[in-house]
Amino acid sequence: MDKIVKTIRFPKQLIEEVNVVSAWKNMNFTDFVMDAVKNYLREISFTEVVSESFGAWDLQKHPELKEGTTAFIRNQRRGRRL
Repeated sequence: MDKIVKTIRFPKQLIEEVNVVSAWKNMNFTDFVMDAVKNYLREISFTEVVSESFGAWDLQKHPELKEGTTAFIRNQRRGRRL
């Protein structure tokens, strides 16, 4: 992977917190920040996908969910005690 040097300014307190956690995780600062940014980008992508898929299950196609997914799952599990 090609790398580009970028200057970023952080508040002192945040740097101190990152240093503590990155030392505990045995990571250097750069790897810690790169992992944090990757995780944040994944979270944003996941949130967008969930928002776009909202309403994909309509009640005409899935009438069993008219009382909600929790009720459906409880009904499926009824009588199956281990």
